[in-house]
Amino acid sequence: MNKPEIMLLCASSRRKGTSAMLLERIRLVTGGEVIFLPQKGSLNEVILAMQQAAAIVISGPCYINTYPARLIELLEAASLSGGFSGQKLYGIINGGMPYVHTHRHGLACLRLFAEQNHLSWQGGFVLGGGAMLDGKPLEKHMNRKKIVPVFDLFIRHIAEGSPSPDSLYEQAQIPPGHIMTRVFAKLLTFMVVRRIKKHGHDPDAPNWYLRKKE
Repeated sequence: MNKPEIMLLCASSRRKGTSAMLLERIRLVTGGEVIFLPQKGSLNEVILAMQQAAAIVISGPCYINTYPARLIELLEAASLSGGFSGQKLYGIINGGMPYVHTHRHGLACLRLFAEQNHLSWQGGFVLGGGAMLDGKPLEKHMNRKKIVPVFDLFIRHIAEGSPSPDSLYEQAQIPPGHIMTRVFAKLLTFMVVRRIKKHGHDPDAPNWYLRKKE
């Protein structure tokens, strides 16, 4: 990299989740500081940091086929602001299901943002099954024998400022069969229900958007 500055941006609201864990793993090699995307208020400071960095790594969860809305809002605001001049951009997106295709749209958003705003898209990494880690080390991943070495190679690309090909993460994550898919779906449902109850909500309550108007 021509400049030592690297921006590690976490798009998750969870400071000890999987998205932050992956950035911390990168930080140990590249240096820099993990910055958390503010969930409320102005995004100007984040945009300024992006403009001043030599390289940007964005890590976030996959919600409904892409990153959280707050990150999309940041990209839109940064596009209007302008001021980019060849910064290298890498992306990471992780989700619950162990598939690449259900998460890839997030990286496509980052690539389009880079192409339209004078940044240099350097590739990304899709981590299927990332939500099950719940912030635990990558060595706890169900497919750790393949995932750990290829993610560390992805980190090497970031450290060297070189492009990372999609084949890196594609070859390490083979979709499971139908039986395992059903198991994963039930496990993720259980985790979501447990978290809903933890925050004092009733998972069996009628969906707010589907309730009949009185």
